[in-house]
Amino acid sequence: MPINQDGFSIVDLGEIPADVIDSFSRLALDQYMGGGNRYRRFSQYKMIASDKGWDFELLAHRPYMTFSKYNPVAGGIQRFYEPIEVDFTPFIERGAKDIALDETQEWQINVHQYRVIVNAQLKGVTVPEGRHRDGHSFVMIGVVTRKDISGAEMSLYRNARDTEPFYTGTLLEGQAVLLDDQNMFHDVTEIIPVNEEGYRDIFVVAFSPWTDRWHGDEFEKKVIESVQA
Repeated sequence: MPINQDGFSIVDLGEIPADVIDSFSRLALDQYMGGGNRYRRFSQYKMIASDKGWDFELLAHRPYMTFSKYNPVAGGIQRFYEPIEVDFTPFIERGAKDIALDETQEWQINVHQYRVIVNAQLKGVTVPEGRHRDGHSFVMIGVVTRKDISGAEMSLYRNARDTEPFYTGTLLEGQAVLLDDQNMFHDVTEIIPVNEEGYRDIFVVAFSPWTDRWHGDEFEKKVIESVQA
């Protein structure tokens, strides 16, 4: 389903391989975000269209960086995460096709894999930075598992000042949302435990033109300079 006139669409992911589901239990604690409730891995690709679909080149593993204007909590710094162990490229390709990405361009892909847990000691904060844009052309958020939780309602806004979202809804297991990230802000409410502890496993894919790539020395220099400016 292509992105609708409001700049988003919700799609079914189809069957999720067991190795992908199991890999979330091996994520490392995120030392930079989440207050002890967030586990994470991160990888990056170059993506090029071919006669057979989209081809992927795994990029050299580097620290994750983003501009502080997009993430006031942990933007502007190097964040060191372990690389993703499993193959998310079938989901990335599905997202690229549903978005109808320009096949004449080369694309740079960021992939984030998260588990957020909640219990009596840890709040179920899913988005520490609050309402935000990620700064990319398009974003895909896929839900793999919701275990013993309620909550995680997503809200979409036209801008940072809107008091009411133009859309609210909760992604279920096996669903993903595709967002025109340049033209909206998104937020997600906390997760709430149904039993003593619960968790939510998701992946986030960010699509950027290769000319604007978020990878390499030049990009990281820009991020640092933006903080110093």
